[in-house]
Amino acid sequence: MPSTHVSASRLRAAARHAARYLQTESNAAVVSQNAVPMDVGRIAMTVTGSTSQAVADMRTQLWSEQASKLLFGLAATGIACSAVVYAAEERLNPEVLHDLANDLVQGQYADKERAVAMLSSMTMYIDHHDVLLESGVLPALMSAVSNPKVEPTVRVVALGCTADLFKSPDAQNYLSTHPDFLQVLVQCLRGEDRWDSGPEEGGLAKSHAARLLSELAGYGKLHPLMVHSGAAAAIADRGEELARLSAKQDRHYSSLGAVPGNNLELQAVDEERFTAAALFGLAGTEEGLQALLQQEGQVLTGMMNWANSRDPILQRYGVGGVARAAVSSAGGLAAVTDAGGLKALVSAVSEDDPQAQCFAAAALGKVTSRGGQGCQALIQQGAPQALLSMLQQPQPSTGKAQAGAKVGAQSLGVRKGVYRCALRGLLGAVQDPQMRAALQKAQGTSAVQAFLSTIPPEADAELTNLAGQLLKHLA
Repeated sequence: MPSTHVSASRLRAAARHAARYLQTESNAAVVSQNAVPMDVGRIAMTVTGSTSQAVADMRTQLWSEQASKLLFGLAATGIACSAVVYAAEERLNPEVLHDLANDLVQGQYADKERAVAMLSSMTMYIDHHDVLLESGVLPALMSAVSNPKVEPTVRVVALGCTADLFKSPDAQNYLSTHPDFLQVLVQCLRGEDRWDSGPEEGGLAKSHAARLLSELAGYGKLHPLMVHSGAAAAIADRGEELARLSAKQDRHYSSLGAVPGNNLELQAVDEERFTAAALFGLAGTEEGLQALLQQEGQVLTGMMNWANSRDPILQRYGVGGVARAAVSSAGGLAAVTDAGGLKALVSAVSEDDPQAQCFAAAALGKVTSRGGQGCQALIQQGAPQALLSMLQQPQPSTGKAQAGAKVGAQSLGVRKGVYRCALRGLLGAVQDPQMRAALQKAQGTSAVQAFLSTIPPEADAELTNLAGQLLKHLA
């Protein structure tokens, strides 16, 4: 760990390098519309109690603290923070980026510290990715990450930078020609090859590795590479472990503001959320899903633990993973049924997170439309009543709830999205005669008519049309 004492010469050197890597315009810089921290859009979307700024603050606290310590020492953290701000506003100098990449690979210890800390303030911003990739920064970062002889904190910060850049398709294409890098991530998740000697005994490194894998898992074309490298199996094992531990410890938080301020807990929450996102992504293709289901552990059980979580992010990805498994194939549905996943999907329809509700409604509609034992099981679990209850939410026209209905806090646009999911799920379900009869018995016609009476036709033509189609099937 660097000393907290910062010499004048070191500060001058830091300032000189900070000035070099920015190509300042003569006029005031214009902040790009897209210059926002990397994970704000993904994590904060529709999460109750969280704002984009709150997530950005958490990201800065979790992520750039190590870089700040590296470059400036604890006494000068404010200088590092200003570098992060200015990185979003200025154009980067490719020549200086090339120098930083060389320092990271060939430089002495102090050069590597400085280079990775400077880069960490740039990779956070999507606007900078093109020039960073064109300047050879990604191979340099991956080289540092792959080298166990590199000082642990430098290595971990380099891994965080690499995870940032893997939002770019160009970075993902680069991985296809360097598949061995995935083995490094597997070692990181397992605490091998000196990864457990990093900050918080490897906790921050595992969080970065899970984040990187969640990016890759979002692209089906990369699933074969993840499966063959063992990365899919590693993230599945880690996910099962984290889900079991968090369920046992009840370490779930309703919002980011509820997470304790210590870094160890923040990183544990971050890792589990990104791990859940990675498993959700892998469940999106047959090859990815089969790799998860073939693990000796109880991956589906872990997903169901997340589906029942009070953490809205875990709940969303847990429900989504179970939903994808249920609709994937007859074998996937059988696995979900055997694990008790149908009950989890029915329960998710009534949860607070709108995306989780939509995942569940879509799965219920698709499974029941196929008929058979899956449909019968869902009827017994109360799927007809659950789907109809989604229409008994606060209405767009008044914002008031029907009698006995759960009051949600979502915006008008989100609320309409939930209604669309409910109606589409019901339209899928009503195709099966057994489910149609069950919906009629559950006063489905009256529920849809009541829904229509509270939404003027001009409020949303699509909702009106979907509800009208549903009434014809129920008649």
